[in-house]
Amino acid sequence: MSSPSAAASSPAPALDGGVILEEILEEILLRLPPQPSSLPRASLVCTRWRRILSDPGFLSRFREHHGRNKPPPLLGFFDEEFRRDKRPIFKLTTMGRWDRIPPARFSAPWIRGEGWAFFGCRHGLALLICQKRREAVVWDPLTGHQRRLAFPPGFCRKKGRFVQNAAVMCAAAVEDGHVHGDCRFTPFRLALVGSDSDGTHKFACLYESESGVWGDVVSLETTRSTCVCVAKPSVLVRNSFCWLVSGGGILEFDFEIQSLVVIQKPADVNVAAYHWSFLVVRTQHSGLGLAVFSEPDYQSGTIQLWERKSNRDGVVGWELQKTIQLDGLFSFGLTGEPNAFMMQGYDEDSNAILLSTFYGEYMLQLESMQFINLIEHQSACIFTRTYYPYRNFYVIGSGVGGRDGGAEMSVH
Repeated sequence: MSSPSAAASSPAPALDGGVILEEILEEILLRLPPQPSSLPRASLVCTRWRRILSDPGFLSRFREHHGRNKPPPLLGFFDEEFRRDKRPIFKLTTMGRWDRIPPARFSAPWIRGEGWAFFGCRHGLALLICQKRREAVVWDPLTGHQRRLAFPPGFCRKKGRFVQNAAVMCAAAVEDGHVHGDCRFTPFRLALVGSDSDGTHKFACLYESESGVWGDVVSLETTRSTCVCVAKPSVLVRNSFCWLVSGGGILEFDFEIQSLVVIQKPADVNVAAYHWSFLVVRTQHSGLGLAVFSEPDYQSGTIQLWERKSNRDGVVGWELQKTIQLDGLFSFGLTGEPNAFMMQGYDEDSNAILLSTFYGEYMLQLESMQFINLIEHQSACIFTRTYYPYRNFYVIGSGVGGRDGGAEMSVH
């Protein structure tokens, strides 16, 4: 057994310039906030910091550390007016000026006059459809990389079938340590949903990048009035993509068991069947939900949240979870000035509805009832458009086209 004096005389581990110092420094830098400006600004401190912060292994650990228990940061959202062949505009949120990314970096691959449409983003990937070329484009807005896929044979013009909506997702398993937001064209799934020319049948087809082939076309007989809303994005609920259909119903495509069904709206919902009155959402327990704007004039601002669940007898149906009075949540409602509300987007990762008002654009979190202001403005009207939130980790080396966007952003 060594004596205390011998222990006291033992030399301490060398920290200056050694491996231990490097590891401690990495652990400290891992805890920087995941905002766009954090790593670029820290990289300007010295050469050693920049070398650590630009290392691919560190960046992967950084995204894993911050994405383990919460979603990637909201960088902004794509704004698409309710008409096709118009390039979506990327809008920044009200984040600090150091975190503002130049919107030009998110310019979608678009050729005017070819019938392009933007169908949302998920897990850092965005999806565009071109009816004229009959192809889908999976696009990484941060790097500019694209994957172009021709429509499956089942969606050919000769069969009178056309695409009405689509969805994309990362197929990497979170259980294996993958963090969404660090996808970078890891295996992905792409689903197309459409209709025949007379509207009596709906079709869905799934592409999996790991196999590189389209699956079988799944069909469902429907009424002619059942039309998939092109202005509403898909919502991922467990193993299903869900889209809003005309009248407030939901088209559910379970890509695991390859089934396609239409779920009718709650029987107790008696509102005008405008698609702007309905929004497919996820519930607090990751189930299927439906948000219903119950005021036809859009001025009082009442939203009902319904959940699809089983009762004691095992019968699946709709159950009202809560009613939200919007005019009581927002302070500008106390001014007495006229206002209006419209649901124009949904963020899966935070379970929040994007609301347009005369005073700006807001994101309302459905569990906490907290809201944040995304864009401030004051206008006498609300334009019909769809907002697609975009979340990802914007770090050094992730600039569009492989440029070091982080360093450029810091300097500017």
